[in-house]
Amino acid sequence: MLTQSLLVRTDNFLLEVDHLFIFATEGRSAVSFLQDLGLHCSERVVRRAEQGTISTIFFFENTYLELIWIEDEKAAQQHTARTGIDVLARARWPQTGASPFGIGLRSLPEMTTLIPGSRKHWVEWMHSDPFIRFSPQNIANAAEPICLAVSSDIALTTWLDRSCERHQQLITHPLGVKKLTSVKIAVDRDRELSEAVSLLDRNGVVAIERATSPMLELTFDGGTKGEILDARPILPLRLRY
Repeated sequence: MLTQSLLVRTDNFLLEVDHLFIFATEGRSAVSFLQDLGLHCSERVVRRAEQGTISTIFFFENTYLELIWIEDEKAAQQHTARTGIDVLARARWPQTGASPFGIGLRSLPEMTTLIPGSRKHWVEWMHSDPFIRFSPQNIANAAEPICLAVSSDIALTTWLDRSCERHQQLITHPLGVKKLTSVKIAVDRDRELSEAVSLLDRNGVVAIERATSPMLELTFDGGTKGEILDARPILPLRLRY
């Protein structure tokens, strides 16, 4: 199997995947299920009071996967009214038809924004330069993954230190997977994609497929072992390694 590089270099496009997230209908059960499959997760639980969500993170050498679920519905509704990002609809994706996925991208110095017209969105838990850039068209289309570009100050590559023993523990998994080498996301076959998501597909950062149900497929280490793990029905997730 050929390894697909997540790093894209063209004259006007320079982005790579920083992290991915899934809104889980059964958060704690989903975390336990991935642990049973052989993935190691951070012991730290992330609570975002302003968003009404709680999450757990699985770190890898070049990315991380975050499982997010709703803890406070009222706060989630207020967050939606304030930002236009309907986290409740995404967390209830089997009923609403929304996409449960998100794609976080880190930009290299040559890249300043995801697409023209993107806007800053404050996130209280972030560190210095605490913003992410959203495409308004993408925010409005709940049927596709949320697509965002994070500040370099909070990108995984900024703080992950492989020489640090604690960080080594974070990215070491019983399953043996190390590095994410390709991402494929299935979206509603009948809905038009925003320019932000189309841009990622056209440039090979994330492969977008059309299907009747959402699916996130992550390939690690080029899929050299030829193994496939399917997390359904707990999560719309498939792992290749």
